[in-house]
Amino acid sequence: MTPQPRILIVEDETIVAMDIAMTLRRLGYDVVGMAGSGADAVDSARRLSPDLVLMDIRIRGAMDGIEAATAIQRERPTPIVFLTAHADADTVERAKSASPHGYLVKPFDERALHRAVEIALRRAETDKGAHEETLDALWQSEESFRLLVNAVKDYALFMIDLQFRIVSWNPGAERMTGFQAAEVIGQPVSMLRPPNSDARELDGLFEEIRRNGGAKWEDRGIRKDGSQYVPHVYCAPMVDRKGEVIGYVSIMRDITEQLKLEAQLAQTQRLESLGQLAGGVAHDFNNMLMVIFSRCEILLRTLKEKDERRYVSDILKAAGKNRALTQQLLGAARRQVLDPEVVDVNEVVTSAIQLLTSTIGEHITISTQLQQPAWNVLADPGKLHQVLINLAINARDAMPESGVLTIETRNVHLDASYVRQHVGVTVGDYVTLVISDTGSGIAPEIRDRIYDPFFTTKEAGRGTGLGLAVVRGIVEQTGGRIWVYSEEGRGTTFRILLPRHAGEVTPEPGVEDQLPERGSETILLVEDEELLRTVVREVIEEQGYAVLEARSPAEAIAISRRTSQPIQLLLTDVIMPGMTGLELAATLIAERPELRLIFMSGYSNKALVNHASLPAEARYLEKPIASAILLRTIRAALDDT
Repeated sequence: MTPQPRILIVEDETIVAMDIAMTLRRLGYDVVGMAGSGADAVDSARRLSPDLVLMDIRIRGAMDGIEAATAIQRERPTPIVFLTAHADADTVERAKSASPHGYLVKPFDERALHRAVEIALRRAETDKGAHEETLDALWQSEESFRLLVNAVKDYALFMIDLQFRIVSWNPGAERMTGFQAAEVIGQPVSMLRPPNSDARELDGLFEEIRRNGGAKWEDRGIRKDGSQYVPHVYCAPMVDRKGEVIGYVSIMRDITEQLKLEAQLAQTQRLESLGQLAGGVAHDFNNMLMVIFSRCEILLRTLKEKDERRYVSDILKAAGKNRALTQQLLGAARRQVLDPEVVDVNEVVTSAIQLLTSTIGEHITISTQLQQPAWNVLADPGKLHQVLINLAINARDAMPESGVLTIETRNVHLDASYVRQHVGVTVGDYVTLVISDTGSGIAPEIRDRIYDPFFTTKEAGRGTGLGLAVVRGIVEQTGGRIWVYSEEGRGTTFRILLPRHAGEVTPEPGVEDQLPERGSETILLVEDEELLRTVVREVIEEQGYAVLEARSPAEAIAISRRTSQPIQLLLTDVIMPGMTGLELAATLIAERPELRLIFMSGYSNKALVNHASLPAEARYLEKPIASAILLRTIRAALDDT
């Protein structure tokens, strides 16, 4: 049964309103309400959602019928029929602003009322249908436009109908395939694939697209000139407002050259993955080392027995060696970016041999001839480790059965005669680092190419072709030079010259027992590693500070916002889930401008902790952090004016 049209009457004369209501009910309409003022009319229309409003133009209150009708239609499109006893030209003109569906001039009879109501309702239904058609057309247009806009520029973009025929073709598709739009529109999409392709593959792909709402894959394509290429394809269904699939949109990118480069760089990418793994392990390892250091330092301050203190000291020494080993591992994996330091090359060689002993195998003998003392050089110790490891691994591969690897250091002075014969060096003092093997040697015809990136004589899977290129880059960036001497069957010698530096060797940071003065300020500690957070909190609280601890940046922000007391310092890890320490600091500084900042990180890679991006007044500590250093840094940050 069709529901009766619902009508709202707006008339300030009660008798007139009741008469109209009675007539409408007799004609079969549902009168849902009557209002006597403009404000009542707007409120009733909002509550009742009528199908039609009969609106007297002149009604009581501050809002007349025209204003009330405008307000009603602003909230919800509703047909309006104006009732007026004064149909003057000015009133009719002003009433047009409300887009009425009809006028009735009082007095009117039942027939006129019926006719006006029916005309208004039918017009409203017609307008609604036209509006829906417009929305459908607009929606389809906007959907197509959205897909086009979201596609990456200059890619091949085209649409496909339900019969898998091409129905649109953009300039990017023309450039990629050589086919013009007139040549492909209306043709099956299979024409873009080689003739020997299995058509059932496309059937399965389109079924997956319909089922999953889209799919992407690497395909085989053929251009107009017959050449083949590899496109990366993304295809998604186009649907109408009812959710019915009406076609497909496809985006293609030519990745032929990219795949060639990927094949060339595959081994390098594996090395990068190893580096990322090493970096992640180092982060967690440094966190745990900090726990060990902190607990041992507390024990050393509390233990009295000599043997007990010696045991704890041994643990600290072992932890220190593990910290150094972690730095060496990162250097070997090319994940460590260190500032140049004044170093003793002999110490670098000695520590590198600890790694080489297990790396190159027992069938190779390592011999060292280190001049004592060797002059100091200004270099990145991690990079020097990498140089030694790369050259030692090359030597190992040249001695598959057995052999001797010799590492020498010598202090030398280069005079003018030597400089004239060797490009790239100047007169002065140098430390020579010589790495020699008794292996197969390097053939003369490839000797000039050994430093070329990606050049390798090893079979697939046994070399990246980057090792010697990296070695030369490190040496030259350090200000040194490298030369190679080799004979087939008699081994190879690499000779590296590093300029002497007059400065003193940079000391290894040690554990200092002297603590700064105690404090009473409030510190917000943010660290996602629970065990480490507990240790740091205890160290800080033992020094007199009040600590608010948070497991995540989100929790830290919540603590700060609900804490009315001053917070003088933020001590936060840099890399945390959801938000970095830098982002957290920026958020808190905006709310607490006087907050002092100290950042911590277990990552040694400055690419992860870019000091240039730290606020100028912030301090940075690299884990593991000795308790005394942590407390002195906190005190310095709080006292800094």
